[in-house]
Amino acid sequence: MSDKIKLDFQVNQNIYYRAGIFFILIALLINLLTRFEIIPLDWKELRFFPISVGIPFYFYGIYSHYKDTRDLSFLKQSIVVLLIGFTVLGIVYITK
Repeated sequence: MSDKIKLDFQVNQNIYYRAGIFFILIALLINLLTRFEIIPLDWKELRFFPISVGIPFYFYGIYSHYKDTRDLSFLKQSIVVLLIGFTVLGIVYITK
């Protein structure tokens, strides 16, 4: 009748997904620390590496999880979260 919704933390077997989330969080942490001037602005150049590694790992992790389990609800949830995130980013850049 109703499918169980798998949350992000329940996909614990997928190392690519977890590595992607880790690298994206590192990039966000560097961005926050440079924005609040806790660390020098020179570190802002390091944001590109975690994002360029984390995003492909994240998408490959979603793809490999779907390929293994055929879990359509997790795929829908991931796409909705990405769309919400891009919408928030768009609103932030438009209002600046």
